[in-house]
Amino acid sequence: MTPREQLKGLLDLQKSPGWKVVTDVMGNEVVAAAMAIADSPNMSLDEINFRRGAIWAAKQLIDLPIKIQLKLENELALSAKDDNPKSRRA
Repeated sequence: MTPREQLKGLLDLQKSPGWKVVTDVMGNEVVAAAMAIADSPNMSLDEINFRRGAIWAAKQLIDLPIKIQLKLENELALSAKDDNPKSRRA
């Protein structure tokens, strides 16, 4: 699969109803983890760190398509520059 095809698939994913479901669920999980920390004054430090990790992981998942999109766009821009004979130095 070429970077251009990957980018198109990724953009299609971001526009899909399924991705909306994933982001909604992960957003709800982030709120639930944060509320569990806020509502439990006697929570152990290990439990707090576990929930913080869960929040971080959910955020990484939600942001993943954007990070991949930027990477692919950069690859395409670099390959377009490499393909342009005027951009090459002799």
